[in-house]
Amino acid sequence: MGRLFSKQELRGIALLLPIVVFLGWLLGDMYLSKRAINPSKQPSVAATNTDTTALQLRPFDPNTVTYEELRSMGIDKYVARGIVKRRQSGATYSIAEDVAIVYGLSDSAYNRLRPYIQIAPEYQLKPRTFDHPHHSNTPKRAFRNIPFDPNTLTAEGFYELGCFTARQAEAMVEYRERLGGFRSLLEVADCYLIDSALFAQMKPYITLQPTSRNTTSQRASKAFRNIPFDPNTLTAEGFYELGCFTARQAEALVEYRERRGGFRSELEWRDCYLIDSLLWEQTKEYLRLSPVPRRRIDLNSADSLTLVGIEGIGPRTASEILLYRQRLGGYYSVAQLLDLRVVTKENYELFAEEFWCDSCKIRKIDINFAPPKELAAHPYITTPRLRKILKTRQTKGGWKGLEEFENDDIFEEEVRAKLAPYFQFTSVVIE
Repeated sequence: MGRLFSKQELRGIALLLPIVVFLGWLLGDMYLSKRAINPSKQPSVAATNTDTTALQLRPFDPNTVTYEELRSMGIDKYVARGIVKRRQSGATYSIAEDVAIVYGLSDSAYNRLRPYIQIAPEYQLKPRTFDHPHHSNTPKRAFRNIPFDPNTLTAEGFYELGCFTARQAEAMVEYRERLGGFRSLLEVADCYLIDSALFAQMKPYITLQPTSRNTTSQRASKAFRNIPFDPNTLTAEGFYELGCFTARQAEALVEYRERRGGFRSELEWRDCYLIDSLLWEQTKEYLRLSPVPRRRIDLNSADSLTLVGIEGIGPRTASEILLYRQRLGGYYSVAQLLDLRVVTKENYELFAEEFWCDSCKIRKIDINFAPPKELAAHPYITTPRLRKILKTRQTKGGWKGLEEFENDDIFEEEVRAKLAPYFQFTSVVIE
């Protein structure tokens, strides 16, 4: 029987076989590599658990990234189109969780993308700012950054600093005269007209000249008339008639008393900023305090000056209370103050009975239509809860009442109770 192949043909096959095997291996490798980087040849990022290394992900800002850049990272074309289309419709990605609501993006896919989402500062969710000046009448004026000596300035001089109104400038002079001059930076910082932010601006420019405090010479030449008096009932004219206050100081005393709701003890009279140690010694045996009803303060309308007048609340605590009130939309319970780090349990017990909360002043959130920014700004809505709200709302269209959140597994019972005063439910049709 003859051979199937000649010797020459066998030599040709021997030469071609390694080449065919090599080409087959090379084509197979190229095919597999193409599948690893080309999403059109593999399951989409929205429905697979492909590792991030195969997707070739890199940091991107959904507010500026292009469709082509998303595709080059291996992201499914439908997801890439959804990210760009949502932006083109006028939406802004303020937080990474805004990407989670893009149509077609699954939870597992979002979890892989999340570490690479970087929102530029100009697009990030900005916290709501709240102007909380130390005095309710403080205008938006800025300190002029010029050296000054608070012991020598006139009222006009204080006004020229740029951070005081005309009335506050006059009050600064009266405060200095009552004090007998500022002997240290700490005494300047303790002035009731200067909050911590303003003092931080002023501090490098304060040049204090040595001053000897002589309370007797600094006080007005008028002397206390040694007559019994009740500071809870005196008018401005009555305080002036005592002989130891100027007309302006008498008016300031009435205003101070009204702010506090009256003097309830001798210590409260002594602690008034218009009463120095010498005047206290002269007036204490003639002091006749009539009982005053406790006037509780509405926590949702109190300003910073009212707050710092309460025992246990300083300027920093007052600022934090006002800022947190703005973030919450208002307080429904005085106990919410315990959420603040600056409020200790001991201090809370000192002033808790001074307040009440007018719930009618709470700013409501329309949970069925509120944008992500408004929801994310509320301190009780964490990022995971925000994602659940947005995804569930997109799926079912909204809620008819707070009790539905229990079925949707969005809020725990304790959190639902805390959020109840802040939510309102505009009617929606839920199929």
